[in-house]
Amino acid sequence: KISKQPGKLSIFEYLQYELYKTDLEASGKQTFISERLHWPVTDKVSDLHWRATTEDKWLSYKILSSLGAAVPTTLAVADTSLRRFGDSQKLATLDELVSFLENQTEFPIFAKPNGELGSYGALLIEGYDNGELIVNGGDRIDLAELYAEKISKTIYLFQRRVTCHPDIQKLTSHVATMRTVNLVKDDVISTPYILFKIPVGNNVADNFWRSGNLLALIDKETGKIARVVSREGFETVQHENHPVTGEPLIGFQLPFFKEALELNDMCAHNFTPVRYQSLDIALTAEGPLVIEINAGSSFVLPQTATGKGMLDDEVKDFFDTYSAA
Repeated sequence: KISKQPGKLSIFEYLQYELYKTDLEASGKQTFISERLHWPVTDKVSDLHWRATTEDKWLSYKILSSLGAAVPTTLAVADTSLRRFGDSQKLATLDELVSFLENQTEFPIFAKPNGELGSYGALLIEGYDNGELIVNGGDRIDLAELYAEKISKTIYLFQRRVTCHPDIQKLTSHVATMRTVNLVKDDVISTPYILFKIPVGNNVADNFWRSGNLLALIDKETGKIARVVSREGFETVQHENHPVTGEPLIGFQLPFFKEALELNDMCAHNFTPVRYQSLDIALTAEGPLVIEINAGSSFVLPQTATGKGMLDDEVKDFFDTYSAA
C-alpha cells in the first residue's frame, strides 16, 4: 500500500526505515519518500541550467569564493583534456602529477573527483613514496595504476586538508560537516532540516553510506545535537555518546552555529534557481567553510536522522507547487 502512495517507497526502503516495527499510524508512514524520486523531483523544481554551478566543484568554488564564502584551497587540478582552470595549477600527465606530489611540503592532501557525488573516489593522501600514494591511514596505492584506472578518466581536485574546530576534533579526526537542507520559495528560503555528519574510524569522508559513520539531527534554534544514529544493516542504532571515544553527543554545541546559518543564508540566496538545495559546511577554528553546495539533498538523511518522513505539509506543498511551475 505504501509503495502506491506519493512517496513510492520500495520494500528495501520500508525495511531501511524500519516501518514494519514502528508505532506510526499509516498516515505517518505515508510521509516517507523514496530516494528514487530524488533526481526527478530535484530536476522538476530547479533550473537545470544551474546544474554545473553545484556539480562542477572547481567552478562552484570559484563562484562561492567570489561571494565571500570560505572554501577549501585547491592546490592543483588533474585533467587530461584541453580545459584550463584559471590560476589553478593543471596536471595534464602522470609525470606532472608525480612532480606535484614529490614537491609537496604539506601532507595530507585531500583528493576528490570534480564531478562525483557522495565522496566516491575521495582520498586522503598522507604521503608519496617511490611511486606509491600513502592514503587513508597507511594504505599504499600504486600511483600509475590509480592514474590509469581513475584519475586520467575524469577531473581530480587536489586540496589542502580542511581541519575542523578543536571541539569537533573530540568527535572525529576527519572533516565533519553541517548539512543544511534549503527550500527556495518565491518569498522566503526555508531550512527545515539541519544535520551533522560525523565520520568515524578511518572513514575519510562523512557520508552516511560509509560503514560506522554517525548522523545527527541539530536543533535549529540552539545548534545543539538532539539525536544521533548510525546504521547496522537494516537496524538504525541511536547513540547518547560517541561509540568509539565515549564523548557525549546529545547536547553537543556546534561551534560558530550562528555564523554557519548566516553563511547558508547568503549562499542560498545567491543560488536561488536551485530551488531544492543543500550545503555541507565545515566548522573550523576560523569559522564556517563551504565544502559543497548541492543541487538537491538526499531524502535518506533527514528521514533517518529524525525517524520521520519528509513529506510533511511544508515539504509536500513545496514540491507540489514548484514541480508544476
